[in-house]
Amino acid sequence: MTLKQIFITNLKKIRKERGFSQMDLSEKCDTTSNYIGQIEMGRRIPSFEKIEKIAFALEIPSYELFKFESTEKIQEKKLKTKDYLLKMPADVKKEIISRLLSDIKKNVNTSLDSKKY
Repeated sequence: MTLKQIFITNLKKIRKERGFSQMDLSEKCDTTSNYIGQIEMGRRIPSFEKIEKIAFALEIPSYELFKFESTEKIQEKKLKTKDYLLKMPADVKKEIISRLLSDIKKNVNTSLDSKKY
């Protein structure tokens, strides 16, 4: 993977993790959504100054946009999470499920209450 591909992959991933659209990010960077789209498609390469603005808008250090994480490391993280869940004590699992179900029920009831005709 080239440095350009790493940058583009990280930019898209981090932008989406932050819940930003291209428009949101462009507004925070004082540029256009078209420009962000061009960067994410690999058609434009931002200057160092623009990379710093993008990183600031995403609230990360700029080097994070260039960090390479191999698919092996990603798989390793997934396995660790899975192992953690498998090793979790039964009473903790029950408590988590109970709380999740309670929250879901509250949200459903709130949603239904707000839609009374």
